This record gives sequence, structure tokens and C-alpha cells, in this order.
Amino acid sequence: MKRVLYSVFASLILLGGACTPESVEPQPEFFVKANKDGTAWLVPGSGVYNKAQGEFYVFGEQRDGSVRQAYLRLGFNVPSEQPLPTVAQAPSLALLPSTLMVVVGGDVLVDGYTADSLSGTQLLITRLDTIQKVVEGTFTTSLRRDARWSQQGEIIRFTEGSFRVRYR
Repeated sequence: MKRVLYSVFASLILLGGACTPESVEPQPEFFVKANKDGTAWLVPGSGVYNKAQGEFYVFGEQRDGSVRQAYLRLGFNVPSEQPLPTVAQAPSLALLPSTLMVVVGGDVLVDGYTADSLSGTQLLITRLDTIQKVVEGTFTTSLRRDARWSQQGEIIRFTEGSFRVRYR
């Protein structure tokens, strides 16, 4: 009887160990994430504020372990009203064209996509902390492959996007 109990107990332990939840990679503190053509996309994020021009850019940088890198750029003009609103969204934001650039070796452009119309881009700023220099928000955009790289006009869609970036 003891052997049967030990066998059942050992089987339960082995089965319990096999049913552990999938390991989930932690999200970086500063990120850009979205569904890129229906596939989850999570990359490190950064931001740049050009005070002289009043332009703000959010960058998502994707590295694939080789010399190939892709950069998603979202941009907007910072509203001139002071104090800055806590939440700003288009059309109160003047959006700048979104782009996706693919480079090799850090400086050779090998592919590119651009928003062919700003009507397909939505951007909502949910937090702008000028002390900590952090901006957070959500976005959706569709980018068309530049004619320089293809005459087919392929489209990449970023949906359900969000970001938290530190800017300089």
C-alpha cells in the first residue's frame, strides 16, 4: 500500500512540475510595443525632444542579433499651451510622419516605410513628465513601403501600440 501511495505522490509531483506557466520575458522599463501585422512586437524605446522646433520623437529599436536594425519613429509637435495638457491626442497634436527604417551596419539604409497619410495614424499621450523626462502613450499607424524599395506598396500595420520612453 505504501508503494502505491509513494508512486501516486511521485507522479503528482512530476505532473505538477510539467504544468508550470510559460516563462514570460519581463518588459523593459522603457519600451515601444504593438501588434505588427498581427504579431506581438516589443522593443526598447527612447525619445528625443527638439525644443527649438517643438518636435518630439519616440523611437522603437529592433535588433535581430545581426547587423540589421529597424527603427520605428513616431513624431508630434508639442502643444504650445502652458501648462502642457496631461492628455493630448490628435487632432490637438500636430502629428509628424511615422516611419520604419531598416539599416545594416548602423548607417546603410536598406528598406523603409512611411505613413502615406496622417489620417491613418492615431497618437494619444497619456503621461508627460517633464521632471523625470518620461512620456507615455498609445498609437496605431499604417506604413507603406517606400517606392524606392518596391513598387508593390506593401503596408505594415502597427495596432494596439503603447510606449513608455525616457527622452533627452
